[in-house]
Amino acid sequence: MFDNLGNLPLHPLVVHAAVVGIPLAVLLAFLFAFPRTRNWARWPLAITVVGAAGVTYVAKQSGLAFEVALGIRPGNPVGDLILQHSLLAEQLFWIMIVFAVIGLVNVFVVKGTSGSAEGAVKQPAIVRIVLPILLVAVAVVALIWIVRVGDLGARAVWNPTAPPLFSLGF
Repeated sequence: MFDNLGNLPLHPLVVHAAVVGIPLAVLLAFLFAFPRTRNWARWPLAITVVGAAGVTYVAKQSGLAFEVALGIRPGNPVGDLILQHSLLAEQLFWIMIVFAVIGLVNVFVVKGTSGSAEGAVKQPAIVRIVLPILLVAVAVVALIWIVRVGDLGARAVWNPTAPPLFSLGF
């Protein structure tokens, strides 16, 4: 199911949706964190973060199918990079699940502002301040992980001996 789209392998096609969707969801999370742009970013954030999580799942599954189809095994530079790429992609999937859940909680719980002091919605600080900060924190982690996963995948395909873009030590 996750191996081909027509005669083309699905993985190289779908990863580009994740590479675009996750940073877009991060940008919308940043916009949602600011009360002035919260109402504008609310529904685009909900749609984008759920879509990015779904595309991440498809990219992960299609990557596993692609790995099997190509017969890639660890033990050589490319196989070792693909193994690391696969492990980070699994982590990214779970990060995106958390990002989607926290994003949806923010969308449905954190109220926007009406622009005037009288019309401002009173919410506890944990809802008004902590939830958007948590959203931004998870968004930053998702952004870091998509770069790490993409870097490993690109190095495996184009230049297995190149140094990593950056290393966090884990």
